[in-house]
Parts: sequence; C-alpha cells; structure tokens
Amino acid sequence: MKIFLGKLSDKADKLSKYIVILFFVIAFISTVYQVFSRYVLQSAIAKKVLPFADFSIFNLTWIEELIRYMFVWIVFLGIGIVYKSKGHAQVEILHHYLSEKWKNKLMLLVEVVNSALFLFLIVYGSRILKFSIQQISPSLGLNMTFIYGAVLVSSIVCILHSSVNILELLTAKRDVRVVVQVESQNTNLG
Repeated sequence: MKIFLGKLSDKADKLSKYIVILFFVIAFISTVYQVFSRYVLQSAIAKKVLPFADFSIFNLTWIEELIRYMFVWIVFLGIGIVYKSKGHAQVEILHHYLSEKWKNKLMLLVEVVNSALFLFLIVYGSRILKFSIQQISPSLGLNMTFIYGAVLVSSIVCILHSSVNILELLTAKRDVRVVVQVESQNTNLG
C-alpha cells in the first residue's frame, strides 16, 4: 500500500509540475501579448504611423480573466508541489529540543492535523462545486467549476502526499522497533 501510494504521489507531483509550467507559459505569453497590444499597438506612435488602422481589435478583454484563472490554478497546484517537498514555512523550535522519539510523534501529529485540514477542504470544496455549477465567468464564458475545482484537486493531491508521509512515519517507527528488538536479542545470545 505504501509503495502504491508513494508512486501515485510521485506521479501526481510530476503531473502538477507539468501543469504549473504549462500554465505559467500560457500566462506569460498572454501577459506579454496584452502589454504589447495595449501599449504598443494603441500608442500615439502607432496611431501616427498608421492612422487608418484600428488596432483596438487586438486588445482582447478575455485574456485578463484567463491570466487570473491560470494563476489560481498555479497557486493551488503549487501548494501540493511545495507540500510534497516539505518546503512550507514551519516553526522548528520544538524539533531542536525534543528527543528523536518525540520528534516523530510531533511530525505524525502535524501530518494528522494537515490531513484533517485537507479532508475539510475536500468536503467543502466539493460543496462549493455544487453551488458554482450555475456560475459562468463573464469574459471567457467558462463554467466556474473549472476554476473552483482547483481547491478540490489541490486538496486531493495534498491528502495523498500527507497519507504517504503518515505511512512513512508509521513504518519508520516499526522499523526502529524491529531493529531494537533484533539488537537486544543478539546481545542476549552472546
């Protein structure tokens, strides 16, 4: 089970990274296009050089909305990527003063609390999708479930990563107990 979830977690992380890169590229190109169409094509110089041309048709209003929604997905998928790599900010003062046994218990508690938060987000994220199914974005005409779905997808990915972390912490405890038992048995024989 641990191996299967670990591989699934790795694949979800890899897919998230590819999607984030793709969305960043789309958002970057869209932003550059918007800046070019607004500040170059509609500048006074462009109007002087080509007074008969109407470049306002190149100013697409829906691109701003697309960029905004891309960044929503980038942020929520980024949460899972950073969570997988354990890159979130955390208070580590307890880690420095606790014994190894208590450090593992504390890390397990943190993962359980994180899992509870992700379950909460999954439950309420799915409820939000039920309400947003009737909403349509103004410029793009997209169903807003595609946008609010970022919360649900991110929470599912994060709970997958958290489950793997919990299983690793639990199996690490078992491995330590087995090693201690084997070492104590070897010393009793000798």
